[in-house]
Amino acid sequence: MTSEKDARREARRKAAHRRMEPDAAPAGETALRSKPVRITIDLAPELYRRLTKWTGEAAEEIDAAKVSHADVVRAFIRASDDPDVRNRVLEELRQLKQ
Repeated sequence: MTSEKDARREARRKAAHRRMEPDAAPAGETALRSKPVRITIDLAPELYRRLTKWTGEAAEEIDAAKVSHADVVRAFIRASDDPDVRNRVLEELRQLKQ
């Protein structure tokens, strides 16, 4: 009898082997990860103040006691599907890289 950890390891090994086949699905379609992915970001004090101010204003606008920074980041990511938002973010990134 194999443990759950061994079973996951074997499933990953089989998935990796299947990706070597000629008509294999891309790697992302065989991923087994179901846990959320944690990210960490370092912000300059000014950006942190802006984020904190923004979350406070957002909480007032939606009549919530609090809006977490994580919820704001998730919402911004979802909003980036909008072409106008995407273009504004890309322009900001261009300016940062100059």
